Amino acid sequence: MVAPSPSVIPPGHLPSPYDVPRGEYRDWSGRRYRVGASARDLTGRGRGHQLRRAALAVAAAGTLQFAYGAAVPALAAAHGWTLTQALLPLLVWTVVQGASAVPIARLHSRGALPPAAAVTAGAPMCAAGLLSIGFAGSLPVAAVGYGVIGGLGAGLVYHSCVHVVAAWYPERPVARAGVAGGAFALGAVPAVLGALLLPGPGVLGPACAALAVATGALIAVGGARLHAPPAHWWPPGTDPRAWALRGRADPLPGAEHSPTQAWRSGALPALHAVLALGGAVALFDLAVLPAFLLAEGHSPGGAALVAAVLVAASGAGRVAAAARAERGGGRRVLAGALLAGALAQFGLLAAGSTGGGLAALVVLAVPAGLGGGACYPLTRALATDYFGARHSTDIQGLVYSAKGLGGLLGVGGAALLLLLAPESGAAAGFAAAGVCALVAAGIAGRLRRPLPVRTIPL
Repeated sequence: MVAPSPSVIPPGHLPSPYDVPRGEYRDWSGRRYRVGASARDLTGRGRGHQLRRAALAVAAAGTLQFAYGAAVPALAAAHGWTLTQALLPLLVWTVVQGASAVPIARLHSRGALPPAAAVTAGAPMCAAGLLSIGFAGSLPVAAVGYGVIGGLGAGLVYHSCVHVVAAWYPERPVARAGVAGGAFALGAVPAVLGALLLPGPGVLGPACAALAVATGALIAVGGARLHAPPAHWWPPGTDPRAWALRGRADPLPGAEHSPTQAWRSGALPALHAVLALGGAVALFDLAVLPAFLLAEGHSPGGAALVAAVLVAASGAGRVAAAARAERGGGRRVLAGALLAGALAQFGLLAAGSTGGGLAALVVLAVPAGLGGGACYPLTRALATDYFGARHSTDIQGLVYSAKGLGGLLGVGGAALLLLLAPESGAAAGFAAAGVCALVAAGIAGRLRRPLPVRTIPL
């Protein structure tokens, strides 16, 4: 039960049960709720304005991840690279962008990295990454420019935006952060179509330059006035007393866990494994599916349509899964989404390699995208449900960092298979991706809330 601090109630005043007095509240777990100024009082705009700015910046940055696989055939043709070489910048990008989650989360939770500064700094870095693959024929230069600089820039944009959205919507952090996560994929759909429909490798450089200018400008506009609320801020229109006692399909966490306690419980490593395996499958599809379809004789237009549906389904899956997670039952939804994605991998392999119709490939791309996209908001929601909200920013950063391992498995594994078996490596990769998704679904189905930790010394 939430109780206000004694100092916030004037002498002789009995607060109405229908009013939310200004001041600081605490609940049974020690979480603080600071009720007072509204978002409009603090920024001059409603908090929806912050959500829209964050979504715009994230949508622009998402092109670096979700459109790269569609550009792999053009990159190989323009620079004389093999498919394995063309995947190297993306491999470095996924590792850097995923690994940046932990330090950015820690800086954000301590107030040392203002979101506006982080996002505006990420804008030119993302633009530089796109320019490097358009004009740098040298593979090491592209790996550093796109992978390291672009990966860090995208990490600054994505992680900062997701954290600031969750902070402005503390009563619905997963659902609203899921909107930003969905924009990360949905914003890349036009770039996916354009990359596969380029008239020739000679226009790759100008296309990357135009995309770099647009991406950098949109990120800068989105991040220019992005502000985080004060620590423990709570919207004055929502009663934290009612929110703390809200009904859910899953019970509230039995205790607050520090990151160390969460890891030692065994539940955090399990979430880490789920995201690493699920992320590996999603990244493999993004990296390999377009080139696989072209190699199997499908038209560029057909490959573009399938890839665009895959990316759009990933974005829609993030939004839908995030909204569903707030009603509880996230573990079952996560396991089901991963199972559907696993079956889709085998279907894509069969339909793509046997000349299956375009309609079948489009239909199969939907569960493949949904399964990969749903991993991120659902593991985020489960981390809060299992370990509490006090250290949620740091713990969620640890969970998301598994994407770096997923990149090594998904993109690195694809590159290795294509190197060892250029003709059959992609087919073997889809079979391996299906197995990985099945393992992830099995781990997700066995996730359990950790036992309460001792928080008060005896």
